[in-house]
Amino acid sequence: MTRRRLLPTRFGDWRGWAGRLALLALLWWMLGGGEAESWRWGVPAIIITALVMPIPDLPLRPVAWLRLLPLALWLGLRGGIEVAWLACRPRMQLDTRVIEHRWQRLDDASGRLFMATLINLLPGTLTVRIDSDHLQVHVLHYRDGIAERLQRLEGQIDALFGGRHLRNEGSP
Repeated sequence: MTRRRLLPTRFGDWRGWAGRLALLALLWWMLGGGEAESWRWGVPAIIITALVMPIPDLPLRPVAWLRLLPLALWLGLRGGIEVAWLACRPRMQLDTRVIEHRWQRLDDASGRLFMATLINLLPGTLTVRIDSDHLQVHVLHYRDGIAERLQRLEGQIDALFGGRHLRNEGSP
């Protein structure tokens, strides 16, 4: 088991740690409305959070991010409209299911976790379980084509993480 260092040891680590501090401070300022009194609690919370938060392993691929962003926004908007519609029509029959999505492209744990998290952000869906060979997703209102949408989302995330495809059983 490797031990995680709390404080950075190299210059590059310091830059990442400083970036996390700046991002968390900006978030605190936005949530606190810029009030000076909130910083009395905010500064210790920001420092502790920056020390213990895991360092994400997200690649910097601007073109892939630009392709994923409209898809994520569209799915979020569409899911929000669908949940609002269901809330306005309480007599509507829901078809809730837990579906299984077999990993076809993502072989990286970071990519799989990113996809599971993105699914959780979409209204009407919730990641139930992540395994080495599949992902289970609870869907509030099942429709045909959900499997294809998950495959398309996995393909977009695979492109974001460098296109590392799973190998077929028979290939070397």
